[in-house]
Amino acid sequence: MKILILDTETTGLNPNSDRLLEIAAILWSVEHRCILMQASTLICYEPIIENPAEPINGILSQTLEFTFNYKSGLKMIVQMSSFALYICSHNARFDRAFCQNVEGLELPMDNWIDTQDIIYPKSQYSNSTSLSNLAIIHGIPILNAHRALSDCQVLANLLTLVPDLEVQLSKAARPKVLVKSLEEKPGRLSKKHGFRWNSIIPLAWAKYMPEEDIPLLPFKAIKVYS
Repeated sequence: MKILILDTETTGLNPNSDRLLEIAAILWSVEHRCILMQASTLICYEPIIENPAEPINGILSQTLEFTFNYKSGLKMIVQMSSFALYICSHNARFDRAFCQNVEGLELPMDNWIDTQDIIYPKSQYSNSTSLSNLAIIHGIPILNAHRALSDCQVLANLLTLVPDLEVQLSKAARPKVLVKSLEEKPGRLSKKHGFRWNSIIPLAWAKYMPEEDIPLLPFKAIKVYS
């Protein structure tokens, strides 16, 4: 089995008003736990756009005015996706929403997996499902955090540690519903299980997850809608 590990960097959190700045992908062999191909590119805009997220991702607005054929990078990523059974991303709904808005990035939209749904060997010791927290608890070094290719490489190293990865990927690919946590404040367990505060539902902890897994949570939660 091959998967495409994908990550993006953006100017903000809203795919309707913010822009994709960078995309990277790794074609990865699940059987051999190794990188087959990798590609990364910034996205150029005319006129040049500002990057309010520069303090986080370190992408200078000036670099987005360089005239280079970034679409060749997009084409390579699309070609890599044709070999992959799944597109795997940490917070897949976020990355998928931004990818939909980029001309020349015709990725399939029906085979995405959120790698936050994978159970890693030391998941129970992590304070949240964030990539940085999981990497730290598993002893994986983080270099150039919040740059797309570096984050893809960290995720690849993390997936390497999952002994039953094929089974985990199959479980993570199940249909999901929107679920709201009913845990009382401060929501420590909700965060640990990948729920996000005030992101999907205002002033609430929520996440998308398989409906049949709701009773397995160590706190009360309800399905909001399919």
